[in-house]
Amino acid sequence: MSPSFILGPRLNTILELVKQVQQHNLHTPYPYIWDCCCDHGYLGVKILKENLCEKLIFVDQVAHIMNQLEARLAPFSTGKHVLITADAGDLCFDPMLRHLVILAGVGGESIVDIVQSIERKHPNVQIDYLFCPSASQSSLRQYLISEGYHLLFEKIACEKKRYYEILFVQRKIAGGEINKIPLISTLWDTDNPGHQKHLRKMARHEQLKVNGVNKG
Repeated sequence: MSPSFILGPRLNTILELVKQVQQHNLHTPYPYIWDCCCDHGYLGVKILKENLCEKLIFVDQVAHIMNQLEARLAPFSTGKHVLITADAGDLCFDPMLRHLVILAGVGGESIVDIVQSIERKHPNVQIDYLFCPSASQSSLRQYLISEGYHLLFEKIACEKKRYYEILFVQRKIAGGEINKIPLISTLWDTDNPGHQKHLRKMARHEQLKVNGVNKG
């Protein structure tokens, strides 16, 4: 695959948010960006191509995916990226740096498990997150609310008639102003038939979980 390939709407929305964060952030841009559960690495390749960070770390626990990705990254300087074959919850973070962790393409409950593991091991490291759950969005939001995370911004992307929520969050800042995370995104338009259909689907899924039919 050539580095000039075109991203779909979901990954492109995430890429544009990364650009916004890195190029227009009020603070220093994140030197390290972690593309966790990176799959084929399409998003990370674009981040590398546009030189949006000092180092991009690709993370996936499937070895053959990482082997294929290593070949795909041949055109890029090895000093700009690292490949790690591991569970994202087992990563180590430099405590002297700010980190942006991207978790996309996995379910909300899996994201919660990963973040809980990261936070337990690195309570004093500044790690912010960009999430795009493939399912169980409510489970992720409930966790973030319970832990007092700060919502920096959120987006909704539509790809192949499926809607995705994208959230950029950070830990609660002691003494700072907090933008609370809503249980249901305020970006959903109740006058939009597609949004209405998606919200009904989410409600059915949550009811099934309550009834013990679907563990999500």
